Amino acid sequence: MEEAKLDRGESSHGGHYIAAVTGSGNSEYLLRWVATTTHRLNASWTALHVRGPDQVQSPLCVVKNLALAKDLGAEVVSLVDSDIAACIVRYARIKHAHALVIGKADDEALPFLGRRSIMDEILRQSGDLDVFLLRGNAPVPLWRRRPGKGVKRGLATGIPFALSALGAVTALGFLAQPALGYRSISILYLWAIISLPFVSSRAVVIASALISALLWNFLFIPPRLTFSIASLEDILMFLAFFLAAFVGGFLTSRLKEKESALSLRERRMAFLYGFTKAIARVRGVEAVVGLAQNYLMEHLRLSSAIFLCDGEGRLDTSLAVGEAPDFEPRHSAFEEGLALRCFQAKESVADGNDRFYYPLGSQETVVGLLFVDGKGALSIRGESRELLATLADNIALALERELLAAENERNKMAGESARLSKILLNHVSHELRTPLTTIKGAVSGLLDIGSDEDPQLRSALLNETLIAANRLNALVEDLLAMSRLEAGRLQPRIETAYLSELLGAAQLALGMDLSDRTIKLGDMAKEYEIEADPSLIVQVFRNVLRNFAAYTPDRSALLIDVETKSGFSSISFSDNGPGVRARELPLLFDTFFRGEAGAAKQGCGLGLSICKGIVEAHGGSIEAGNVEGGGLLLVLHLPRKVEL
Repeated sequence: MEEAKLDRGESSHGGHYIAAVTGSGNSEYLLRWVATTTHRLNASWTALHVRGPDQVQSPLCVVKNLALAKDLGAEVVSLVDSDIAACIVRYARIKHAHALVIGKADDEALPFLGRRSIMDEILRQSGDLDVFLLRGNAPVPLWRRRPGKGVKRGLATGIPFALSALGAVTALGFLAQPALGYRSISILYLWAIISLPFVSSRAVVIASALISALLWNFLFIPPRLTFSIASLEDILMFLAFFLAAFVGGFLTSRLKEKESALSLRERRMAFLYGFTKAIARVRGVEAVVGLAQNYLMEHLRLSSAIFLCDGEGRLDTSLAVGEAPDFEPRHSAFEEGLALRCFQAKESVADGNDRFYYPLGSQETVVGLLFVDGKGALSIRGESRELLATLADNIALALERELLAAENERNKMAGESARLSKILLNHVSHELRTPLTTIKGAVSGLLDIGSDEDPQLRSALLNETLIAANRLNALVEDLLAMSRLEAGRLQPRIETAYLSELLGAAQLALGMDLSDRTIKLGDMAKEYEIEADPSLIVQVFRNVLRNFAAYTPDRSALLIDVETKSGFSSISFSDNGPGVRARELPLLFDTFFRGEAGAAKQGCGLGLSICKGIVEAHGGSIEAGNVEGGGLLLVLHLPRKVEL
């Protein structure tokens, strides 16, 4: 046997180290030593814990040591295998480990039938693999269990079954001995021993093999009712029977343990695969949380809650994700102090009553906390705790994915908002500059000495100033209306007014812009009354008429008509201009959209967007289409009062 020691002053080029973790108090020293050494050598390392399939739970000290290893930067792996030493060595070879680090501790358990300690087995099987033995910094209690040995599952039920089987075979032997002979009775005992591993532990099987040999000797082998054997042939048969019973029972029990371990591993992998596949399909934080809670309740019978951080990175325990605001209490067993300790320390915390707190996130960033309440359900130990930790990691990844997606969406919205703000600023600057330039030129002309001598020139300059001022006022009104619409502060004051009067006010505001256009009212529109906010609807009509004047050629005609449909006043505006391209119709009411025909026209692309906002604030709608033969059709649908 060869032991390799590490010279702490020796330099290395890295590699990968495997640290075998147990529940020993020396494991903390071992883990810290490996973490320090690998950091100095720029190497990676894995904390490996292997337990036997007959161990129903992992001691809390093992869980604590694995959590410490994770905090120190190790990759944590937990495996189940009946041969712990072989599993450790095999895993080290699979990982191409530079060295295997194990703790050196006293093992007072007596060898049973030549069985070696786990440390001896690791050293024996290591071969060319370097093994570092650390003495630890604390004495090892004499009563310490060997790693991987726990409470035998099914021991209480296995003993009665074994006794019943041996009793039944013995009774059958008494009845069948005259026909079969005493030597054939051993075959019946052997069948029973080989069948016992399916319902009993290994210790019960071995004990039953010994008891069956003694029963066969005492009750059936001549001379009967004594442990002496008369013939050499019977002695050899007795020894052969005992060896066959022992080996057969031992191998069968070991095969059963491996089958159980594989079955457990398969179920766990299937469960984790199903959960990972399901959580990869859902989108949204609440959907991820709902799926996780349903999985925990459906498959593990565990109630849970997930708490996320607020905008400042602090854990918000006031309300779990997905719960109603009036949920009281959040969880009767939830302790805020333990939750904050888990969040701040970034490690799982247990209250000792099958209630656990898991941080959701990485070592750098924690996005929330998972609270699991196992009280009254199954006992959260061993495999269940490892499974919960893995589920918490998957939930954390999904939540980080959704939070990053939400942040990315916010960044996109902020970028789009900045882009639109820039477009608005450019358009507004241009639109403000045009009337201001006109006003400035007109005022300069009025200040010229010669303008006082020419009344016609004076009148023309004043008219240009008035037109520019009206355009400037219309632009300011559009900007104010858009601001009120986006802020949701637009509250129409509904009144009854004649449609013709509102249209006349809109025409008057546009003045000379409509001088070369013809506007005709339908017969019904002349005396028709609508229920709306007069000032807002005048602004809508003004924007529609301004668009008509801007995008149609001179001497174009506009027909305005109205009809009542299904409780709505449908006001239609149809012109004989060029109309709008079909692909531009769905975008006609979007903010800042101007289309190809409007590229060379004045305006910000706000007019029809404001019309849509005002009409919808009244509870109505607006739609656009092309007229057969050419022209654009706009239809406003305003609700009417219900007459009782």
